[in-house]
Parts: sequence; structure tokens; C-alpha cells
Amino acid sequence: MAGPQPPKMTTLRRRPVIDYVTKDYEGFRQGMLNQIPLLLPNWTDRSESDFGVVLVELFAYVADILSYYQDRVANEAYLPTATQRRSVVELLRLIDYQIDPGLAASAAVHFEVSADVTVSGASLPYRLKTAGVPGEPDRTFEITQEFSLKQRNSAIDLTTSAVHLTDLGAETQSIELTRTDHALDEGGAIYFEEKRPQPDGAVKVRRSPMLQIIKVEPAGVNVDRITWLPPLPEPLDPTKTTLKGNNVVATHGESIFDEPLFIGDGTPGQRLSLSRRPVTHLIKMGPFTRRRSRPELEVRVDGVLWDEVETLFQSRPSDLHYVVSIDENDTLTITFGNGQRGSVVPAGAQVKAVYRIGLGSQGNVGADTLTVAPSAIPQITKLTNPFHAEGGADRETTEEAKISGPGSIIAQERAVTLHDYELLAVAFPGVGKAKARVGLRGGYKVVQVYIAPENPTVIPPPFAGGALKEALKGQLEARQPVNRMAGVDVLDPIYVPVDLSVDVYLKADAGQEAVRKAVLAVLHDLLSFSRLEFGQPIRVGEVFSALYPVEGVAYVLLKRLARSGLPPETMKEGCDFADVPIGENELAYEGLLTINLFGGIR
Repeated sequence: MAGPQPPKMTTLRRRPVIDYVTKDYEGFRQGMLNQIPLLLPNWTDRSESDFGVVLVELFAYVADILSYYQDRVANEAYLPTATQRRSVVELLRLIDYQIDPGLAASAAVHFEVSADVTVSGASLPYRLKTAGVPGEPDRTFEITQEFSLKQRNSAIDLTTSAVHLTDLGAETQSIELTRTDHALDEGGAIYFEEKRPQPDGAVKVRRSPMLQIIKVEPAGVNVDRITWLPPLPEPLDPTKTTLKGNNVVATHGESIFDEPLFIGDGTPGQRLSLSRRPVTHLIKMGPFTRRRSRPELEVRVDGVLWDEVETLFQSRPSDLHYVVSIDENDTLTITFGNGQRGSVVPAGAQVKAVYRIGLGSQGNVGADTLTVAPSAIPQITKLTNPFHAEGGADRETTEEAKISGPGSIIAQERAVTLHDYELLAVAFPGVGKAKARVGLRGGYKVVQVYIAPENPTVIPPPFAGGALKEALKGQLEARQPVNRMAGVDVLDPIYVPVDLSVDVYLKADAGQEAVRKAVLAVLHDLLSFSRLEFGQPIRVGEVFSALYPVEGVAYVLLKRLARSGLPPETMKEGCDFADVPIGENELAYEGLLTINLFGGIR
């Protein structure tokens, strides 16, 4: 006997359907039989064994199939009723909207070296892989730009290199180091790592966020002052802390070199598709582009690099331009000019492509997992990603595209109202939720945009990285009205765990284990990150509405509903508990969940 099933917590808007052909098999069959007395009055046998009736039923069967296809064609012609991804892609292309292909994750990689080394030329891209995890495929990351590593920056021991050992309190922004003990430069990235031995012999490791050096200046004889942003969020014990330099950003994806595409024949508007997919996409920093990401792709014609543009409309006949499009299967297609808008690929010219494949949330690997480098460089003794990779986002779903596609026309790429800021932020790769409000910075009004990641793998999700915040900030500020001087601050939300405890009384014939699973399912859904929005309170009525439909539940007593670590809200008259309010810059998530079952069958 099947156990009770959890009811759906959300009611989706009913999908519109075009019923273009109203008849089905029975309708066609009966319609033809009704015409027989008018056309063939001598035909009176209606038994199923009659050969004529068999033919009528066969015709009705074929007509039913054809009518189904007619219905499907009619539905696929309109965005609200389309179900096939190809239909949605092509329909949105009519309004110049390209479905977001996804985004590759990025991770800061820390290197320790035995001697100074510069990685360039034939050593690029420098490839890294995740350590093998059973049941999980390896993820490949690459560093595609030249980078230099300094032996002195591998691990700077503060007990011997720091001039003052009391300068690592909360909000600290600088430290003074002996000049000969470091090779740090402005613009570089650093972090602090504290190691505390535990009574059981283990070592507890605590790391500061990644920090950017904004200034390196003399502070005395053989002493430099290193200043960074943002300030340290919490104090560290300098006697147990090292400063880590040699941090380089790697991105998810694997390079495909010099793939031969075709030989030009002089035909205007030649098109070709890449053989591998999905092509890696990274955030596009330009503030005036409609697309939020760009493919990692280089196309050369007889060795000459051509440029990708968003449209050939403004390309001149001599411009070496091409455009890209992505179909429903994530295959990237390149289209060249026709001689009037963009240059034609000359006859006999060899076209080759260098590109990278790999993107999506699967690239958001955990900390200390990027530890394998297939191409060994002798000077590199150790490498790891001290923080989890971030920014990887899966491709836009058809349901999401049906909303954001028409929304791109409504927004018109401008940020005037707070709702505009939210729409633009949510459309940005890697952002799943956004809330905008007016705040203050230095006494001046600014727009504060709080963002939460898309499809997080852990709850509460990690805070967004600095690169994503800066890119989004640039996009939003570029779309403000010219006469508005207010800036934009992109901020992290406050994640609020909510504890919930219920006593569930079962009907006499209900199995406890089956009911427990069903109750857990609906409560997980009720407090799921995907369902809850900024400022959405947790209501007492929602808890009861979720639990009472569960099969086998007789009645429910609510024992606790409150923020973790806090007493319940002030009770309303006639109620044992009040709703849990959530601030407009806060997001609730599931805290401690306790279910006590009474009655039923064990």
C-alpha cells in the first residue's frame, strides 16, 4: 500500500492551451457514423466486426493523430502555449532576445612555489582539475592569462614578518610587513589563514575573505604598509595566522584548440556550428550590451582574428565581424557577413576556432578541491582553491525565458523604479533573487540592491563574489537616468534561519514512518530557499495549511515557530504563536525542524 503523498505547496498558473481541433477519436468516429444514413442509407450494420465500421475507426484513429499534431503546431506558434525549447528559442529571437546560455564558475587558486616563476606562452592555458571524488566527474578549470608567482608570497608568517602583532582585529584594513619578507603589489589578492590546534589533535582552519590590495607604501626603514579592501570581518590571532599571496582566478572550462570549421567558398552569410558543447560563457563587463555574458571563443580566417559582435546591422562591408547564436541543444552557431553587413569569408580561406567548453552550476566546486595540475611546473609545490568556486549558473529554462524575454522589452534596459533594479539584477547571470531599496551612503541616498545566488548548492548560500557584484553594479549604474546622481550598492542579504516544531497527531490507521516522510517533505518545501522571497514572512496559517492535507494527519499542534535562538514573536489574541516577520533585506531558510508524532501505527 502506497504511503501518503505530500501535497503540492505551490499552485502554478494554469498553462494556456489552444484547442485548435476540438474533436478526438470518439468525436471523429461518431461524426462519420452519423453521416452514413444520409450518404449510404442501405448500410445499416454498425457492429464492430463490419468491415466498413473497421475502416471508419481506422480513419478516426488517423484523424485523431493528425488533429493532435495540428493542436501542437498551433500551440508552438505562441510563446505562452509553446512547450518545446526550440519553439521558445525561435519565438524570442523575433524580439532580439537570446536565452541565457548559462555562466561558468570562477575560483581563486592559491599557489605555493619554491622559486619565482612566470607562467606564460606554451604553458597556457594552465589547467587544473578537481581531486577525484567517487561518483563525481572531474571538473576542469583553466587560467588563460599570463601570471607570475613569487616565492615570498606563498605564505608570509606574521610572527616573523609583521612589525606589529596586534593589528588583526575586526575592521582592520592594513598591516606593516618587513619589506624583504614579501613581494606583494597593488591590485593583488590576498587572504589570511588562521590555524588553531584543538584538544583532540585536529587543527581548526579559519580563513578571511579574499582581499584586494589597494596600496603598498613605505612605512619606515625596510617596512611596507599593505592596505586592502574590504576590512577584515572578524579578528584573527596573528600568532597563529599566515598571509597568503599568489592568488590567481581560474574559470571552469576546457580549451579546444584550432578546430577546423570549414573552407570558405565565397558564399554570403556562411554559417557553421561548433562540434563541442556547451561553450563556456563568462560575465561580460561592458555596461551597454544587452547580453550579460560572452562565449570564450576566437575565430580566425587564414590566421586573422575576426571579432564577435551582437549584430551585423551596423557592420560595414569590410568589417571582419561575425555573430553567434545558441540553439535549443546548446550548440553554438557562427554566422559571417553577407558582403553588405560584414565581410564575406573569402573562397579558399581556412576557418578555425579556439574555444572552451564547460559551464553551469556543476562548476561551483567546494573549497580545497582544485588540487590537481596535469601539466607540472617544477617551481609549483602546492596549489588549492581556498574558497568554493562561485558564479556558475545553469542555462535559462524555457519557463524563465517566457518571463524574462517579454520582460526585456518592458524594462527597456533602464533603471528608474526600484522594481526596474530588481528586474535587471535577476536577469544578470548568477543572480537568483534580488531586492532593491533606498539607503544611505555617507549621508547621500543610494540604491541598495541585495542579491542571492542562483540555484545554490548549500543553504544558506555563500555570499556573492566581488567580481559579480562589481559587474552588476556597473550594469545598473549605466542604466540609471542621466540626471540621477545616486550610486548603486550591491549587497549581501541577511539569511535568517527559522526554527519550527510541531506535534502531529495521526489517525488510527496511519503509519508513522510514511506520515513522517510526507510531513517532512511539505515542511522542507514550505521553508525552501527556492520558494521564499526577500521579506516574505513565515506565517502560522501556512504551516497548518501545509500539514492538514497530508494523508493520515488528524490534527496538529504548533510548539515553536521563531527565528533560531530567539523567542517567538508576540502572540496574537487567540493564537499561541505569531507570524515570523522577515525584513525587506532578509531571506528566511529552514533552521531546526522538529516533528513529534503521536498515535497511528508504528
